Amino acid sequence: MTESNYTVFAKYYDDLMSDVDYQQIAQKINDIVNEYYPEADFLVDMACGTGSLSEELTKLGFNVLGADISEEMLSIAENKKISSGLDMQYIFGDMTDWSLGESKADVIVCMMDSLNHLNSFDEIKEAFICVYDNLTDRGLFIFDMNTPHKHKNILADNAFVFEKENVYCVWQNEYNSEDNRVDIFLDFFEKSNDNNYKRYHEEFSEISCESYAIKEFARGTGFEYLESFDDFSDNKANEKSERILYVFRK
Repeated sequence: MTESNYTVFAKYYDDLMSDVDYQQIAQKINDIVNEYYPEADFLVDMACGTGSLSEELTKLGFNVLGADISEEMLSIAENKKISSGLDMQYIFGDMTDWSLGESKADVIVCMMDSLNHLNSFDEIKEAFICVYDNLTDRGLFIFDMNTPHKHKNILADNAFVFEKENVYCVWQNEYNSEDNRVDIFLDFFEKSNDNNYKRYHEEFSEISCESYAIKEFARGTGFEYLESFDDFSDNKANEKSERILYVFRK
């Protein structure tokens, strides 16, 4: 995976994601695990970001290891860990090239469209291979991805503005129909003590592919498809889903 530092994005990530119900997401993951692998204990939160989901999964009783390619994100996660007193662990890790060594995870999750941030479908396949190799037999891979429908009809060439207490953010997208790629350009405006604004810029891309292709990638790796949901609800995924939550088993 080509590394993106997410240096500026990390600083404001929690502000921009303040409306995300990590407790709900963790409970959804817990429900799935209880159905398919109730004795599971060791869970890897791949692309864990600033650790918000890792914390909620730890509260539910999982032995959590969070991994991310952004040192800035991990630094924030470590600081939050100290404040919370929770017992999760964090490591630096690339989704397409990582190993637990002799250890194997019972469950690996990858949330908040992190797989969309890979550079190509080949990298998605590489990520699946890494996950498969690091799972126990019967282990679960649970992840979500933004859909082509969302890229074409929601993100597309649109712009969004977020005004938070600590930052003003302008989010602009450019859509490429050839690979359903959305190039994302973020401009952050931070108010300084002298009432002036400092501007920071960051950009990255998201790719997307149809659900049948995701299932083919996973099955080609050796996974068994179990089910998929519309976002983090209990409804089944459909052609209008903007985010799909997938469940596979090794």
